[in-house]
Amino acid sequence: MCEPTSIAIALTVASTAVTAYGQYQQGKAQEANLKYQASLQEYNAKVAENNAILSRQAAEADADTIDRQRKVALAKQAAGFAAAGVTINEGSTLDVLGDTAAEFEMDRLNRLHQGQLGANAATIQAQQDRANAVGLLAQGRQAAAAGRTAAFGTVLAGGAKLAGNIPSSSPTPSARTVPVPRPLSAASGVSMFPSAGPP
Repeated sequence: MCEPTSIAIALTVASTAVTAYGQYQQGKAQEANLKYQASLQEYNAKVAENNAILSRQAAEADADTIDRQRKVALAKQAAGFAAAGVTINEGSTLDVLGDTAAEFEMDRLNRLHQGQLGANAATIQAQQDRANAVGLLAQGRQAAAAGRTAAFGTVLAGGAKLAGNIPSSSPTPSARTVPVPRPLSAASGVSMFPSAGPP
């Protein structure tokens, strides 16, 4: 049959081990979760970078379309002036064609500028997502380290508790109670001096 002390020691060891393992696993789980979140941030960063590229490409495609529209509009205006018998290369006709070309060029440049602004915003978002990913990975490493430290502390505390509960091999001497003699008195019938009676 097990002694109560042996049972207490076994329970302390088991409790310490389970608690320490739980703390270690909790740190690892937090690290895994933060790594997953960091991978999502990396994914978001890549999406933002792709959006920056697409923003520029869409703006360039629109600018090319505006450029073609400009050429068509100028050709139509020139044809209209020619059909009306107006000289194209001088005077107000040249001013009208120049104004038309300038309007289209302004639209083209505005569209390129919008594309660049969108690309810049997406690039900044990508940088923020990457910075968040780095921060999450650092937090994950800290969570894992905290779990290991907590587990180690639990093991040490369990060891200290065990050291206090284990009986030593040599018995400690206990204080004995020694009766203290009472003072003698005549009333007790005992005299400190023998009586001088007949031999």
